[in-house]
Amino acid sequence: MGFKCGFVGLPNVGKSTLFNALTKMNVPMDNYPFCTIEPHVGVVEVPDKRLELLTKIYNPEKTIHTTLQFVDIAGLVEGASKGEGLGNQFLSNIQAVDAIIHIVRCFNDKNVSHKYDDINPERDYLVIEKELLAKDLEIVKSRMQKVSRQAKTGDSKYKKQLMVLEEIYTLLSNGKPAKAYHAHPEEDSMIRELGLLSNKPILIVGNISEDEVVGGEKSEIVNKFEEFAVKSGNYFITLSANLELELAQLEGQEKRMYMKEFGIEEVGLKRLITAGYMLLNLLTFYTVESNMCQAWTVKKNTHIDQASEVIHTSFPERFIKAEVRHWKNVEAEKSDASLREHGHLFIEGKKYIVQDGDVITYKLANG
Repeated sequence: MGFKCGFVGLPNVGKSTLFNALTKMNVPMDNYPFCTIEPHVGVVEVPDKRLELLTKIYNPEKTIHTTLQFVDIAGLVEGASKGEGLGNQFLSNIQAVDAIIHIVRCFNDKNVSHKYDDINPERDYLVIEKELLAKDLEIVKSRMQKVSRQAKTGDSKYKKQLMVLEEIYTLLSNGKPAKAYHAHPEEDSMIRELGLLSNKPILIVGNISEDEVVGGEKSEIVNKFEEFAVKSGNYFITLSANLELELAQLEGQEKRMYMKEFGIEEVGLKRLITAGYMLLNLLTFYTVESNMCQAWTVKKNTHIDQASEVIHTSFPERFIKAEVRHWKNVEAEKSDASLREHGHLFIEGKKYIVQDGDVITYKLANG
């Protein structure tokens, strides 16, 4: 609920095609740079077999999936941090997302223009990374100037912040992302407030040809780039944006027959959503109240009272206790009566940390 993943990459690498496949929207996908200027936002339901089972068990009048937001941000170019190609505007759009999905072109197609004459995904990835680092250097330098004035008052708080900022600036200057900075965890809050682009989790998506997906064999270009991507410390998947768009336009039996004919076991977009959860360190819990079965998304390691805030902002302060059903027990027993009979319905207080798949009934004070 409210978590945003932003698509970035060079122009014409398949960002808008993939965005349309994922969201079933119809943003422009023309074959020229900066076809997308203003960012497009799409809300995507998270596929969930557990929610399907809960619907069968409780037979609610309404079932509501949890969602993720995806943002299609215009293509960046070399020099974006200095304003090339409306770069500063686009880089600012990236600051608003929680995680970055970096689309990199890994296919040859003479009918689709490209920024460069050849296909070199490692080079293309590094062009964007360089611009993100350059923008971060600008942000950190600006904050350093402000904090240095405050540090002159002799306040130890600002002296410490200045030292941390100087260390991050040096790290960025050496081509390392802000996420590689692990010193002084007590200043994590200040670092997060900076909104550094290279501090965000990144999923690298290699956009490959339809033939590679259907044939099940990756090209030498893709294999080499995958090796590089994994060494970068980021999560990496491949999919074909064109194929995903075709699949998104099919439904039911027609879609199943298409996938079977071409040997496609799983829609790539499902893997993308799963990877988004991994990137953002999220989990799903469920509520069954008032004839409504609903899935909710929170960060892992969230206490049960704070998790209730996604349902309503007043819930944490009204929290008294909660009934919790663990997913393995729900799946096995398939009824509240059986859960209760076998001692699998637990009463938890504020110290309880929500687990993935928990089915929760909140008990709240009136208010």
